[in-house]
Amino acid sequence: MMLCNQYSIFWMKKMTNNIYLETNSGLIEYLNSNYTSDTLFIIDSNLSDINIDEKVNARVSYFEIKEDTKNLASVEKIWDLLFEQNLNRSSEIVIIGGGVLLDVCAFASSTFKRGISFSFVPSTLLSMVDASHGGKNGFNNTYGKNQIGTFTLPERVIICYELLDTLHIDNYKDGLIELIKHGMIANEKIFNSMITQAGFNVDFETIKQGINVKMNIVNEDFLEGNKRKLLNFGHTVGHIIEKDSNYEVTHGQAVAMGIYYELLISKEQLGLPKDIINSYLNYLNKIEYNYKYNFLSNSKKLIEILKHDKKSSKENVDIVLLYEIGNPKVINLTFNELIEVIQN
Repeated sequence: MMLCNQYSIFWMKKMTNNIYLETNSGLIEYLNSNYTSDTLFIIDSNLSDINIDEKVNARVSYFEIKEDTKNLASVEKIWDLLFEQNLNRSSEIVIIGGGVLLDVCAFASSTFKRGISFSFVPSTLLSMVDASHGGKNGFNNTYGKNQIGTFTLPERVIICYELLDTLHIDNYKDGLIELIKHGMIANEKIFNSMITQAGFNVDFETIKQGINVKMNIVNEDFLEGNKRKLLNFGHTVGHIIEKDSNYEVTHGQAVAMGIYYELLISKEQLGLPKDIINSYLNYLNKIEYNYKYNFLSNSKKLIEILKHDKKSSKENVDIVLLYEIGNPKVINLTFNELIEVIQN
């Protein structure tokens, strides 16, 4: 385990460099100053309106992808693109978009000719505070979410605050859930700020604090042997909801409900104060998110979904609970124990 931790810290310090920029014009200036015309930019088709392709001095390809097409077919399309562009192992790719595009393109890049360099420009709040950091990438299959993937770090993560102006409000809210999750497991200041402010838009400093929560955890445990599991708070139940809904429920909405269910278990198992649950429910009410989900599948089917969770063993699953804000614990529950809670 010590060797794993040393390995993790070494690679994080060596390879990942976060760049923070305020404006889109600053982003374009940075990209043109740091990448050559040989660089391939793969850009989410949702960003076509801001005409990045007309402003960067590089090759550009737009790519359309959604959660329900986050699959091997999309990976193969990216591989085809890389071959068509005659990329080699010394080439560079810049991926600009949301978490789904980043995940799929990073997997394709990390496996193309055994790996070529890539950097991220996350365009959604969710990808800024979560998906672009930590080196996880991959795609979904019939057995669940992100079942196939690698741990491969980007060279750079370039976070541009003004890109958030391109987001639909629902996509923005999805990112708020990952941000408040970071606060709940490791930074009470983030949690208190988000639940007490009148509106729900967050400033750049709060985003940076959320990123630091994830980076600090990943620096200690890159390959998720122990502490990195804390980042799964809300996700064990959340992923069940996503799969049960056939991904009709967004990731953020599913994790929001997953956090609620895991807070209930925290109260029962660890004595989490009820006022924390109430504060969280008030926050969900403020952003107009549901906290309960009506499962479509029976217990047997839900257990089958749970068996394919990457945190599961033969009959048990690791789940993150809270003693209080900033004091999480990973515990092990049987499948039946967890399913009983979420169905009742």
